Amino acid sequence: MHLLIVFTGEFKTKVFPLGGKFQLDQAIALKKLGIKTGILAPGLLSIRRMFNKYPYKKFQKYKKVPVLRDYKQNLLPARINIYNLWLAYRYKKFGLKLFEKYIIKHGIPDLIHCFDLRFGAFVANEINKKYNVPYITTEFSSETAENTFPMCLKHSIMPILKNAKLVTAASIPFAKKFKKKLNLKNINVSPFYPLLSPDVVKDKITNLKLSSKKFTFLTVNRLDKNKNIKFMLIAFSKKFRKKKVELKIVGDGPELNKLKKLALELNIYKQVIFVHRASRNKLKKEMKNADCFLSSSYVETFGAVLAEAIAYGLPVISTKSEGATEIINKSNGILIKHGAVKAYANSMLKIYLKKFKYNKLKIREDIIKRFGFERYSKNAKKIYSNAIK
Repeated sequence: MHLLIVFTGEFKTKVFPLGGKFQLDQAIALKKLGIKTGILAPGLLSIRRMFNKYPYKKFQKYKKVPVLRDYKQNLLPARINIYNLWLAYRYKKFGLKLFEKYIIKHGIPDLIHCFDLRFGAFVANEINKKYNVPYITTEFSSETAENTFPMCLKHSIMPILKNAKLVTAASIPFAKKFKKKLNLKNINVSPFYPLLSPDVVKDKITNLKLSSKKFTFLTVNRLDKNKNIKFMLIAFSKKFRKKKVELKIVGDGPELNKLKKLALELNIYKQVIFVHRASRNKLKKEMKNADCFLSSSYVETFGAVLAEAIAYGLPVISTKSEGATEIINKSNGILIKHGAVKAYANSMLKIYLKKFKYNKLKIREDIIKRFGFERYSKNAKKIYSNAIK
């Protein structure tokens, strides 16, 4: 089988070195299974990139997985709803041209796996029209659940989904919500779980923290309204103000300044550490040095970072977002209803006081068993085989 993954975003560039990481991890895993796999990454760069030029290689191999990418400048922000129709058109034509360059060297694939409706599905469908290559879609983005998927694209995406061999989403709860939000009455949406990062699985864990003597709560998130970090700060302030406890917030985003201001107002500013950007290695060190991982998202399609935290032996406290309800169980964490700040704060205190019993090595073993290479391989082979029957 020859599989082509379509990822419409910045793939491992200087600005976004982690861009496309999950897709590359999956491609390398599939390669190990004997599936010929390539990656196509057309991208229209944000207007913010106009004065921030950087070099990248259009063709590159990562562990024998060929990657063909090309980026063009976008002139207007994608948040302008109607402009997304033009973006979809550009992606279709741009993606098709890049595909035609790919097949000159690697041949026509048996199947395309596109990630996200905006705009991977449009590219896959355009290729299908001309070359009759079947495709499946997987939605990892939360924008449908958040009601931020452009209204102008909803009509045009329907025939694309109907034409797909399979429509999948990152977890069962999110698949249900995705189906409901788009009113996909006659289209089945099944789960396609991402692969737990192999670099995390290979990493070793111990019962000792690396350096900090303080009890550390950790969260890793894009700082936007959906991630709801405000909720986390309020909960932290209720139980840990002026105690020898810290909250590390790794990430950047539009809510950063508001969150800093709130931490100051809650009188916990000296205990809250904002880490705006972190390399992959830095992130792993933060995981190893933490005592508990936190999530408070309204919507979480899967929650790869939750699975990674558990793989580092960390218990997790999370609101009942879609993916979190599949990842977290009684042995590895605590699930809290949305808005229940008192219950969230009490759960933080419970873990701080060591009243929540868990075994670091056992929860690590369990999460690897559920989302590691063996389980991913079995699921992926079954899904791809069904798609090309």
